[in-house]
Amino acid sequence: MRPLTKSHAHLQMSGLIYSKAAELLFIGLLLVFIYPFYFVISGVDPTIPNEGQSQTKIVYHLQMALPFFCLAIALLYRGSDICLPAITMIYPVVCLASTIWSVNPYVTFREASLLLLYVLAIAAICQILDIGVFCKIIVRVLAFLMLASVVMAVALPQYGTHQLDDVLGDARVGLWRGVFVHKNQLGAASSISVFIFLFFRRLISASVGFQVICIVAAIACLIFAESAGSWVALCILMAYYSLLRTAPVSRNLLLLIVFGASALAFTVFYFFSADLVGIVGRDATFTGRTDIWRIVLDAIWQQSLLGFGYYAGTHYFMRPLLVGQLFSAAVDPHNGYLDVMLGTGTVGLILLLCCIASVIVTGIDRIKTSAGPERDFFGLLLAFPILSLLFSFFETQGMSGVHDLLAALTFLSLTAIPLYLRLDRGTRQSPTSAAHTGSAALTFYK
Repeated sequence: MRPLTKSHAHLQMSGLIYSKAAELLFIGLLLVFIYPFYFVISGVDPTIPNEGQSQTKIVYHLQMALPFFCLAIALLYRGSDICLPAITMIYPVVCLASTIWSVNPYVTFREASLLLLYVLAIAAICQILDIGVFCKIIVRVLAFLMLASVVMAVALPQYGTHQLDDVLGDARVGLWRGVFVHKNQLGAASSISVFIFLFFRRLISASVGFQVICIVAAIACLIFAESAGSWVALCILMAYYSLLRTAPVSRNLLLLIVFGASALAFTVFYFFSADLVGIVGRDATFTGRTDIWRIVLDAIWQQSLLGFGYYAGTHYFMRPLLVGQLFSAAVDPHNGYLDVMLGTGTVGLILLLCCIASVIVTGIDRIKTSAGPERDFFGLLLAFPILSLLFSFFETQGMSGVHDLLAALTFLSLTAIPLYLRLDRGTRQSPTSAAHTGSAALTFYK
């Protein structure tokens, strides 16, 4: 019979191997769905339309393969006793069901499957990694993206900045896009990075000098991307989080204050929009966005209940209409809420907003009742869906899919927050015992 100490050491080593493997898979999962360095990796020339080029599809294959690796390692670690966030999975299931009535069933099925696999993969990673390790990996990925964006914009401007002969148009010439495809994607990434690097500096786990470098890089990306929506969303997020941390009030009163302030801001903007947008250098149409929204709304009313199919509603139904009405540079509605309605209708939008609201409420509860590192962890995760709600007023990023940074981090939070609130790390089974647990069914909860 083997000594107890040796068996215990063997279990510790086995758990360490699972943990390190999960960390690598998590980093890879985030990068392949965020897809930085798109032009370089895919071999796409940004001066030539994508339709006329043959792209390297390795990242798309990885987007399909990595979630299965994440699920496999979670099953090896915990056996079949895996928790899945039912409330978060409702929207991906609706997206998958929209294949039935989609204007392009194949594309809808493919993209909805990727969304569902991504949520399942994040749930699997949460079974293995502690919330502290989970959050620190996110911060490190953001630091890498910000530093890499500065390098790309300065050293490789043909990729890192918008060029005169870009197919996206010459109105953005010289603006930074960093490792991303568009300046608005860099704006969203830099706004969330500035917030995190300022409020959660100790999660970077590095020297003060490196923290300062990360902050400066994120601010530089935010400034040179010139995304006005990112500035507005960042300011509101910082005000909201400061109120959350300092106001000695209950959750219900805090929510009342936040929604009251939002209603007041909306009222002021409604009556003084022309003057206010002029201050930030925009016209009353938000650079033509409101004209686009009118056309999108007219299209939505044609099938307002269920939409035109996830992803396909925007790319294969709405885009030709926008181009046909002289919006040649418009490839989406420039509004996340309208984008969701195009794909899954009012049903999908209501279900998604209910999911986000539920996670935000439970996250606020945990922040108000916790202290120290745990409060920082949940505060970090809570920032992504809140920023997504704000940023979606100006862009499609954040809520409609997982193919950009903010959207990937939003669905990550919607999955991780309820799971980490549910899972008791102290009562987890060891890898050996979990591997022999075959009778427990998959655990779903709300």
